[in-house]
Amino acid sequence: MSLHLRKTLGLSAFLILLAATFAGSSIAGEVAEGTVLSKDNLAALENDTFQGIKVGDLLTDSQKMWIMDYKLKMKLGKTTELKLDPAYLEATRKYAGQAKLDAGTKTVSNYTAGIPFQNVEVSDPDAGYKLAWNQYYANPVMGDNWIATGDVTIVDGDKGTIDRFEAISAKMIMEGRTTGGPNRLGNEEDHARYLLTLSKPYDLAGLGIYTKQYSSGKLDDAWVYVKSIRRTRRVAGGKSWMDPQPKMDLLNDDNQGVNAYPLWYQSWKLLGKRWILAVVTGPSPKDKHNYNDYVEQAPPFWNQTNVTWEPREVYVVEAIPPAEHPYSKKILYMDAEYPFFYQSDLYDRKGAFWRLWRETYSPTTSVDGQPGLAFFCTQAIDFQRNRATYIDIISTNLNSPDFNDRAFSPDMLQAAGQGGLDKFLK
Repeated sequence: MSLHLRKTLGLSAFLILLAATFAGSSIAGEVAEGTVLSKDNLAALENDTFQGIKVGDLLTDSQKMWIMDYKLKMKLGKTTELKLDPAYLEATRKYAGQAKLDAGTKTVSNYTAGIPFQNVEVSDPDAGYKLAWNQYYANPVMGDNWIATGDVTIVDGDKGTIDRFEAISAKMIMEGRTTGGPNRLGNEEDHARYLLTLSKPYDLAGLGIYTKQYSSGKLDDAWVYVKSIRRTRRVAGGKSWMDPQPKMDLLNDDNQGVNAYPLWYQSWKLLGKRWILAVVTGPSPKDKHNYNDYVEQAPPFWNQTNVTWEPREVYVVEAIPPAEHPYSKKILYMDAEYPFFYQSDLYDRKGAFWRLWRETYSPTTSVDGQPGLAFFCTQAIDFQRNRATYIDIISTNLNSPDFNDRAFSPDMLQAAGQGGLDKFLK
C-alpha cells in the first residue's frame, strides 16, 4: 500500500483495512494434516480448507451435530488410495457395459460379474437405482465370501457399557463371483447366503438368523436355531430383512448400509456428489487390540478415537423403504469409485433424524493373498434413545477357498454356538 493511500485513508482506516486483509488470509488458510477437529475449534476452522476443500463442507450435518453436541474429535489425514483384488477389478473391466437397467421395471439384465454400472452421472435419472444395484452385486468389502467375529458392546450415553457379547456374521455371494471357478453357484435366482448369530455367552449362543437371498426379488428364506431342542428350524423369512438385530441398535437391513433386494425399496435417488470424512486406514482387525484404546471411556461412551479421518468423494443417495419399514428414509454415502457405504443417516417414520450407521475400514489381505478392505468396526448410534452399538471386529477372513456353498448352510447357526466356525476364522 502506498504512502499516499495511507495518508488519504487516515491511520484508523488504514489499520482497519490492514486487519481485514490479515483476517481474509486466515479464512483462506489450509489446515495441517494431523489437525484434530473438535467442539472447541470447529467454528474457527470450518471456513479453512483441507486438501483444498472447506472443512465445513467435509462434514455432513450429522457429523457436525456429533462433534458439537457429543464431543467427537476427528483427526485429519490425507486421502489414501484404495487397493482391491485385481480379479474384482479385471471382472469390472471385462464385463463393462454388458449389464442393462430396464427403464420401466428398474431390473437388471445380462449381469455377469464386477461393477455393473460404471461412471454413473448425477444427471442420469436412473442413477440412484444403478448405484443400488452396484452395491447389491459388487460390494468389494464382501468379496465372494466373508466371515467375521465381532465383540459387541452396547453403551448408554450416560452410564457407559450396559451389555457385551460376541457375534459371528458371514456372507457368501452366489452370483458375480470373481475369485476363480464359475461366476455363479446354485440356481439362476440364488443371490447370496447370509448369517448373523450370537456366539457368546453360552446362554445366547446360536441366537440369530440364516437367510437365503434371491436375485429374482423373491422374499428371503430364513432359518433359526432353537436352543431348547437343539434343532435348526425354517421360519417365515419374508420381512426378516426389516427386523432388529439381536440386542443391537441395527436392523438386518443395516448390514453394510443396505442388505436387501433393491426393488423392495420404494425409490432410489442420487442427490449429488460431495466429499465427506471417513476412515479407511483403521488398524487391522486381525491384530490384537483393546476396545478401550479405540472408544473414549467418557460420556457419551461411543466416540471413536485413535483413527484418522480422510476426505473421500462420495455419492449421496436417498433410499425410501416400504411403508412398513421402521425407517422413513436412509441417506447413504457411497464411495464414488467403488460401491460400498461409509455412513447412513437414518430417519424415523415421522421424518426425524434417528440413528447414524457407519463403518471404519482397514486395508487387509484376503486368504488367497490379494489386497482388499476389511471392516474394523461398525457403529450404530441411536441419538433418540441415547445409546449405541459398537461392533469391534476381532477376527475376519475374506475369500477363503474352504468357505464353499456346501459349508455355508443353516447348520452354521448351531455350529456357531459350539465353536464349529472357528476353522473359517483362523
